Amino acid sequence: MFSIGNRIRYYRKKNCLTLREISQRTSLSVGYLSNIERDATSPTILNVQIICQAMAVNMVDLINESVSFKPVIKKDEREPVYSRDYRISYEYWTDSNQKLVGKVQTLTNDFKGSESWGHEADEIGIVIKGVLKIEIYGESYILEEGDSVYVKAFTKHVITKVSEGDCISYWAAINVPKSNNDSNDIS
Repeated sequence: MFSIGNRIRYYRKKNCLTLREISQRTSLSVGYLSNIERDATSPTILNVQIICQAMAVNMVDLINESVSFKPVIKKDEREPVYSRDYRISYEYWTDSNQKLVGKVQTLTNDFKGSESWGHEADEIGIVIKGVLKIEIYGESYILEEGDSVYVKAFTKHVITKVSEGDCISYWAAINVPKSNNDSNDIS
């Protein structure tokens, strides 16, 4: 579980703000803000609201993120990310609100290919069923069951299913918070 202090620090850094800048915007001392971020003190609801306003962060979201955590995700409880024409689907195999997120990618027999221009974070993938071809850095690699790949952030890669039947792979990456027009898809 992430504390309120952890979430405040996360959003402050995400917004490229210093403790001094938040202090100036809120009239709260740098020491007090530092103690909140380190969980050395608990802020009042009013101070959390003031800090959130200074960072342009929704207070309800910040609080919800700090109290909800599912350490175990059962297969039938996976949160769907999206499905495209039932040929490709993504589901979270981790709690989607955490720093590290994982998605399972299922490519059906009708899947022909996918292109990605890269993502905001490095990602790793492992094939657990079927065979994938991945083109990365101008080279093609065949990934069979148990093979893995590391894709650096913002690296274009193309995935093609080269086996019969469904192809399933697991992907993990650092969770980069979405802005209103980011897709933040893994793989």
